[in-house]
Amino acid sequence: MRGSRGATPGRFTAVRFFEPPRRQGRQGRQVTFDCGFQQMQIESLSNYWGAIQKTSEGYWVHPEDRHLFVSSPHSFNLDYPPPAFVGDIINAKVVILTANGGYKQAVTPHEFPDPRTEHEYVVRLTNPSGSDWRSVAKYYSDVNYADFICRGIVATVNACAYRSPKISAEPENRKLIKKLPSAAFTRRWLIDSVVTSANRGEKLVVAKRYGLWNLPKELMSSHGVVKDPAPVSPYLAKATLRAVHDFLA
Repeated sequence: MRGSRGATPGRFTAVRFFEPPRRQGRQGRQVTFDCGFQQMQIESLSNYWGAIQKTSEGYWVHPEDRHLFVSSPHSFNLDYPPPAFVGDIINAKVVILTANGGYKQAVTPHEFPDPRTEHEYVVRLTNPSGSDWRSVAKYYSDVNYADFICRGIVATVNACAYRSPKISAEPENRKLIKKLPSAAFTRRWLIDSVVTSANRGEKLVVAKRYGLWNLPKELMSSHGVVKDPAPVSPYLAKATLRAVHDFLA
């Protein structure tokens, strides 16, 4: 089973990141990172996930990823729509980088009791700015930045959209993520659209579960990117949360 082709890589481009000064009084410098594709827009991610479909077998998979799920060993749960992001990813001023969609056997099925709830979730993926984010999964309603998600000013985005219980204990899934077109697309979107906006001071990127993103060191230290010191915790560290508050003030 092979899905239809989606966005086609374009010409080679170079994205420049601003590296902040290492000592007071020194002027920062720009660092160039070559992403290899045409630059995307902030809407590109939701447009991309607008192609998500439920297969005839009952699995929620992006068309570009289907052939890999058929041919590769994995333990992702594909029974429910994948959370590529949570929140108004288009208008959010702060973007938090997370790992992948979570799955709990005792919880997740109750979040999608019928086709209507699945449809409503897909609508959020395709129209994040027109959706109501006051109702989210318990994982996100319990975090210390939940109110910001509800207000549409903070959004999280997963390196891999698909659901699993514990990605750090799933080597086959981590191996598959490196091959997934959807994961590559999300990484390109982050570099092209979000980080360039952060470099201009328009957004703040919080790198929390950054292991799966495989981002260049130049990006992680560029202007507008904050690395959370407690990546495993669902909560933002105090210093990181303070940086979010300061940016939104």
